[in-house]
Amino acid sequence: MEIKDIDLFSTFDQSSLDFLSTITKKRTYQKGNILFYAGEKPRSLLILMQGSVEVYKHDTEGNEIVLGTFYPQELIAEMALFESIPYPATARCLSNVTLFEIEFDTFNKYLYKHSHLILPIIHSLTRKIKHLEGVLRYTLIDDASKRLARFLIDHEHQLLHLTQRNIAQRIKLTPESTSRIIRTFKEKRWVEIRQKKLYLLDVEALKTFSE
Repeated sequence: MEIKDIDLFSTFDQSSLDFLSTITKKRTYQKGNILFYAGEKPRSLLILMQGSVEVYKHDTEGNEIVLGTFYPQELIAEMALFESIPYPATARCLSNVTLFEIEFDTFNKYLYKHSHLILPIIHSLTRKIKHLEGVLRYTLIDDASKRLARFLIDHEHQLLHLTQRNIAQRIKLTPESTSRIIRTFKEKRWVEIRQKKLYLLDVEALKTFSE
């Protein structure tokens, strides 16, 4: 996949794409590699091309909290670049990963001269803000079973990409509690597990339960 194939740059003309190619490098990482640590200064715009990446941080008790998971064609932690702040969380590869690194300072100056190209970046930032609002919303639900039910409903289209560990981290539950609740949901025939993947069988029952 090349720069021109990225949805984010679908509105770029050929001249802009040619310019991007001169400031872009393709990188590969292995599963488990750290892309960056919380507190590091960002220097490049990262676009995920293959694999998946999660960003996480630790609370005051040392528990790992997953703030988000990124999939192909998504920008990774671009808000830190545009706000000129250190990375607020650490990024870890959940699989083998291929990504593009774009020299941000040069790219940013180019955007200022071609303001019509900024809109896709704004849309990406807006989605990230909405996601973080969701993370906060789940952790405010005291009942663990209702918290999990709400998460499953809201992320049904992503369940094929999430393990029970991923889900537990994102809603601040232990893997053991998450597994126990899923077994209960399975007994009620609200969910089922096929080939280690979670599927929803009765979304309406989950919605009623979570309210």
